[in-house]
Amino acid sequence: MLNPVMHIEMADGGRIDVELYPDITPNTVCSVIWLAGQGIYDGRDFYRVVRDFVIQTDCDIRPDIYDAGCDYIIDGEYRESGHLTPQPRFEKYVVGMAGSGRDSNISSGSAFFIMTGEYEGLDGDFAVIGRVVAGFDVVDRINETPCNEKLFLGRIAFHTPKAPQRIGRLWVDTCGQSYPPPVTKKPTAEYLVKEQELDTLIDFYRD
Repeated sequence: MLNPVMHIEMADGGRIDVELYPDITPNTVCSVIWLAGQGIYDGRDFYRVVRDFVIQTDCDIRPDIYDAGCDYIIDGEYRESGHLTPQPRFEKYVVGMAGSGRDSNISSGSAFFIMTGEYEGLDGDFAVIGRVVAGFDVVDRINETPCNEKLFLGRIAFHTPKAPQRIGRLWVDTCGQSYPPPVTKKPTAEYLVKEQELDTLIDFYRD
């Protein structure tokens, strides 16, 4: 059976293709497929670009910014959350799902990142959902974009691009296979507080 492929078509040209790994992190991959099927990644930005580390996007609901989108979290499918399926290391062009990481069982429902360098400190603390298989030049181009340097929680680099790195369209070719909606849960009050703080750091570019 062929793995599904996520296509990220950038508004300013170029496309990134990501082979997804439903056999490794099934619920996390189902979440991305389900959201992509509704088209709510379309028009979103890679709002976090930390050079030679990650580029990151999501399709979360943000009042007065994005009124439609993902409003749930999911259980983390990574080693430190008790998910024992072996996963690739976080090296360049590997794609993971953001979340609370170490000592938690919380993954975002929609926030994924593409590695633009290697960082073993993420191994086991975040779910690997796939790997870039085409469009490496587009990933590299976004990685090089000038950014405003900011910190989240006073310590986490959350640099935001000075010009929008916008997704025109994101869709998934499921290669004829059917994938169910994800198993979800409501975010905790603590998680929502962190998300609100995060939103103050991101430059959201709206037409």
